[in-house]
Amino acid sequence: MASRFQATYPGIPTAVRDIRGELASFAAREGFDDGRLDDIRIAVSEAATNAVVHAYDRWCGEIRVDAGMEHGELVIAIADDGPGMTARADSPGLGLGLPTITTVSDRLEVASTSAGCELQMTFRLAPGLP
Repeated sequence: MASRFQATYPGIPTAVRDIRGELASFAAREGFDDGRLDDIRIAVSEAATNAVVHAYDRWCGEIRVDAGMEHGELVIAIADDGPGMTARADSPGLGLGLPTITTVSDRLEVASTSAGCELQMTFRLAPGLP
């Protein structure tokens, strides 16, 4: 049976710490080393912060987290019910979240609609394998 982690959090800043900690603990139990755990913490923090800042900057919703091991890879999905990714002249962020996630993960997929956004990040247990 594949290992799985699923949880829902309020879309508030303090939830980012909880999401990061719980996913890092899950990844550690699956065998990820300290270096990869740091990558996972960074990516998860950026994804959850994006949900808090961009999806829920004017109202509070939920952040859904689903993570599991599949064929030696940890796949983490972080989703919100915000307005989706849109260009904003008044954006409160620096625009570095997605590039940072792309740098530290092995793969990033983004699905955005007017009903929300989901970031799916993949981390190989043994980095560098095809």
